[in-house]
Amino acid sequence: MSIYNGLFSENDPSGGQRLSPVVLATLGPILQVSVSIPQVLAALYTRQQIPLPSPVTGTALIDTGASKSCVHGTIMRNLGVNPIGVITSLTAAGPALQNLYPAHFTFPATNIEIDFASVVGSDLSGQIINGQQLIALIGRDVLSLGIFVYNGSLGTFSFAM
Repeated sequence: MSIYNGLFSENDPSGGQRLSPVVLATLGPILQVSVSIPQVLAALYTRQQIPLPSPVTGTALIDTGASKSCVHGTIMRNLGVNPIGVITSLTAAGPALQNLYPAHFTFPATNIEIDFASVVGSDLSGQIINGQQLIALIGRDVLSLGIFVYNGSLGTFSFAM
């Protein structure tokens, strides 16, 4: 079982570091993710000697409000992955039709890799966390595969799968 521990710290008055519930509450449970084409498509490209597109690595937010994981739609299009369907998502701005894409996630800080039949292609433009563009939302489809613990009073979270 792989375990990811997110620790959020701040400077303390003595010049050291201490865990910070405020930083976790401000940033949310974030971690690095690498988004790539699904493994079945990678295998097809390899057999046909087509160069594999480079994965896109960036910040993902664990979102317990998302039933399905999401990727910034531009990333999936840039990877050359065609949509395989559409879904109506309930967003803060109301219902919206969004494309579904097959995808593969790798979490570089762990041994966790997930090949998805589909993720939602969402417009995450302007969603900046800690100075970086958000590229993915980790939804309950992933959380249902493991154990997620958010320790707000300590300023940590853990995900085990």
